[in-house]
Amino acid sequence: MQIAWLFLISPIVFGFKIAEQTKTLFMKLIITSLISCLLFSPDSILVEKWIVEKSSNLCIEGKSNVSVFRCDIIEYLHSDTIRFFKDEQQNQFLNIKGGITIDINRFDCHQKYITGDLRKTLKADKNPLLKINLISIGDFTNESNKNIKGIVSISLAGVTKQMDVAYKIVNNGDGNLNLYGSRGVLFSDFMLTPPNKLAGLIKVENELQIQFRLNLRSVQPK
Repeated sequence: MQIAWLFLISPIVFGFKIAEQTKTLFMKLIITSLISCLLFSPDSILVEKWIVEKSSNLCIEGKSNVSVFRCDIIEYLHSDTIRFFKDEQQNQFLNIKGGITIDINRFDCHQKYITGDLRKTLKADKNPLLKINLISIGDFTNESNKNIKGIVSISLAGVTKQMDVAYKIVNNGDGNLNLYGSRGVLFSDFMLTPPNKLAGLIKVENELQIQFRLNLRSVQPK
């Protein structure tokens, strides 16, 4: 008889516990939502929208055991947009969306065989795009803060890596900005092997230096 009562009571007790747990979880969600609304009200969020101008450029510099080389993108053909989400009340950046996309086949190394070797090494036939997405950036609106740091993700040859980047900001005085950045990377970071020629007599070093200048034009978000 006692066992029978236990079978009858157990579902009720178990159901009561589930209901209590659900209620507790629901209350936590409500409290979290209220806190978020109080701290980051929609009226306090400012969206700054910037267009990457076609006059922007990017270059890759490298060395071999016999010489140095430089490969340039002299004209930026994409119309990429970068958006900064800022909380005016807290005076801090909350989020960043956007980045740049480079067609590797448009790199010019100023020597035909070097250009061909670079495109082949970077697997431009299978992954023709170099993508740099902004993850975070320091406060560039402060006039006294010209040198800032940030984090980007670089996608190359089918591999994506997150890296720190040093920036320099120059205000043109017309509402537009020049964003200069540089970062050293390794071929091996992206599971690539540096090219070599003449049975290894000419070897390219593992390290590359990426430098870019983004000309940013401020626009009002719609």
